[in-house]
Amino acid sequence: MTPGLRDVKRAAVARRLARIAFEQVREQGLGRVTVEGIVAEAEVSRRTFSNYYPCKEAAVAAVVVHSVEAGLAAWDPPESAGVLELARSLVEHQVKSGVLRQLAEVAALATEYPQLVPFVRAAQWQMWSAVGDKVLEAVPEPDDEDVEAVRLVVGALFGIVTSGLNAAGIGDGDATRTLRASVQRGLVRLEQGLGSEG
Repeated sequence: MTPGLRDVKRAAVARRLARIAFEQVREQGLGRVTVEGIVAEAEVSRRTFSNYYPCKEAAVAAVVVHSVEAGLAAWDPPESAGVLELARSLVEHQVKSGVLRQLAEVAALATEYPQLVPFVRAAQWQMWSAVGDKVLEAVPEPDDEDVEAVRLVVGALFGIVTSGLNAAGIGDGDATRTLRASVQRGLVRLEQGLGSEG
């Protein structure tokens, strides 16, 4: 179902508010950013902001959800591919579109400002739920085994990426490479069968 003009405009406002909140916090620090400053830059009312986000922290975390949604919408899955091949293709697409970099940047902010952590965790879960739905959509005529395989693969990827993002010492420049390598190793292990190595 194609979204109507009103839905498209609402989504654009939500993305703009999240992007502005994220950029302001990255540049000024969480304590110096206010909802008033975000809405002033976005040229919307405080009430409009409240229609989308309960607080500035939620808006900052939402930037990753919007980034993932854009990446998922632009992803062209390979035809007649299995779940692991679809996951591998999607990961590569998300790397190229900058989603992993965006995740690393938001995770770095959450490390610096712990009050962002619950909002970032909620955004990460929402993101992985959308990824699972998108991979499942790409499976031709999915059955119960396909659904289970998608849950397994997406759950494993969620664990790999979130633990990698939470690891101390991952800098923004290295995070994408590190996460990509971890995800690829995880996909290989899933392909080989967990536990079959001994």
